[in-house]
Amino acid sequence: MAYRIICEECIKCGSCESECPSEAIKEAEECYIIDPELCTDCGCCAEVCPQECIKAPWKKEQQL
Repeated sequence: MAYRIICEECIKCGSCESECPSEAIKEAEECYIIDPELCTDCGCCAEVCPQECIKAPWKKEQQL
């Protein structure tokens, strides 16, 4: 499962996009988005997000 960006909290600063080694993050109309097919769950994006709006992948036990 890929990291995810909480769109309502994203200020579109772009710091996550430049940090992503797999180029999984792209700018969309309202916020940045993470392509789950490209995301490797490295967490680099979450480490640099000033809004802390990038969340770790859900684990199965969290979905229950």
